[in-house]
Amino acid sequence: MGMTTPFPEPDSPELAPFTVFARVEIESLLRRLADTGTLVTVYFDENAGFAVTVLLAVNPQFEEVVFDCASDPAVQRRLLAAQSLTCVAFVDHIKLQFGARGAEATTHDGKPAFRVRLPEQLLRLQRRDFFRVKAPLSRPAQCLVPYGEDQKQYEKLRLLDISICRMAVSAYPEKFDPSVGQRIEECFLDLPAIGSVGVHLKVRHLAPLRDGKSRAVGCEFVDLAPAARTMIQRYVNRLDAEQRKLSARVA
Repeated sequence: MGMTTPFPEPDSPELAPFTVFARVEIESLLRRLADTGTLVTVYFDENAGFAVTVLLAVNPQFEEVVFDCASDPAVQRRLLAAQSLTCVAFVDHIKLQFGARGAEATTHDGKPAFRVRLPEQLLRLQRRDFFRVKAPLSRPAQCLVPYGEDQKQYEKLRLLDISICRMAVSAYPEKFDPSVGQRIEECFLDLPAIGSVGVHLKVRHLAPLRDGKSRAVGCEFVDLAPAARTMIQRYVNRLDAEQRKLSARVA
């Protein structure tokens, strides 16, 4: 996937796990574009034409997203006449993309602008190694891993951080004492507000934690099913949105 290109990503089943559908997450990501003044490229005429603009406002009460007008009046007229648009932006190494069926002229703070309908879905792509978030202590997520000769007993491990391709857990060596490179089958992630996700793991990293008794176990997801990937992505997006909302309140 061309996550570094400014051009729109084509429709593909491979991109389904990276599509955000939750309304609160979509609004949060769009407001992030507006708050940071990030440049947004709006493509039209089957991507033959484009305008570089900024997102001015997200108004969920009106189901609209408002952009500044293109600097070239001729480009602005073509944009308003287009039947479909694709908006692409990069913020903090994250590529955001969403489509709109058309645009309407409007005003914002007394100045010309244009608006599109608030998208029902948004593509969010991470650069190398994907975006990782820390699991909150207030609502801890857990990973159940099998141990023992029959592998029918499970140890509950607290999740430290997670991305859609890997995670880290805290473990005590009494029951769960893996080695780097070890593959661990039939594990279960218990993600608050998301549900239980079945995963297979491969241990990539071991490091002692501050308490001197436990250690961090970094694992890669192996043969991750599309449904499991989607659930993990939603959990990552939810945590990111919650943490940014909390940061905004503190600021």
